[in-house]
Amino acid sequence: MTMNRIRGLRLDKSRLTINGRPLGDLAVFAMAGGISIGEAEPVTMHQAIPGRSGGWDMTLDDEHGYPAMNRREITIRVAATGDHMEITEAKALIGSHNGRETTIGGLTELGVYRGRLSVGAWEDTHDTAGVLQWSICTLTLDAEPYAYGPEQRIDLPMDGKPVHALIQGNRPTWPVFHRLVQERANVNMPVKVTHTFTVDGRTIRVDAPLAGAETAEDVHELLVDCENRQTLWRGEPRFIHLDDDYPSMRPGPVTLGGSMPTENVPVIGYTQYMTYTPRWLI
Repeated sequence: MTMNRIRGLRLDKSRLTINGRPLGDLAVFAMAGGISIGEAEPVTMHQAIPGRSGGWDMTLDDEHGYPAMNRREITIRVAATGDHMEITEAKALIGSHNGRETTIGGLTELGVYRGRLSVGAWEDTHDTAGVLQWSICTLTLDAEPYAYGPEQRIDLPMDGKPVHALIQGNRPTWPVFHRLVQERANVNMPVKVTHTFTVDGRTIRVDAPLAGAETAEDVHELLVDCENRQTLWRGEPRFIHLDDDYPSMRPGPVTLGGSMPTENVPVIGYTQYMTYTPRWLI
């Protein structure tokens, strides 16, 4: 039994994907009326106060004024048909995703949903001779509330000047800064350099020593991942300044910037850009 072949029997007419693969590649098809997207409820809290109708709103909002959202449940009824070996293959292909972090696409044009996938019990149907005809099961995704769009990239100028951009989505998202530094070779003493990035006036500073490169063609990356609150220089963890924090970005206009000293430091040049993933709440 092969788990990688492209199946000749394609009954699925939906646009649904699991981890980027069409359902037809997984030997199943979506059943009509078998797709359900649950609601994502906001996390709210109200305190009853005598004499005040509706009480007092105690909901915790983020820095942009948005409340946290609960997870949502997405269910998809899928079926497999063919001979016994084909149906068994479909069960094995679908079962390989059970319990794993999974993306489901095709439910909206805005992006994919992420979450843990659960595979329900298979319901087998046999003919009068006892031959297996088809099998049906329910896939349940314990999903994050957002649909995630394709990753976007914004190039940053190297002279420290700000760049204005438009952040897609309708919920705040997190920037990931990338700086590719080409260091000089044969550096005798490491030089400490402060790398700076800005998001709407909020500053992130990272101290990273330039120790030189083995060859002039070597390029080293500084990665500042604001969502995971992680900074890496040459693959090693670094800390941002104590009085800085990892910022998020609200949808709409944003002003970005990035700079590092280039005089009296062993640097040939550098390039920098920012990536982010749009978040859509529907």
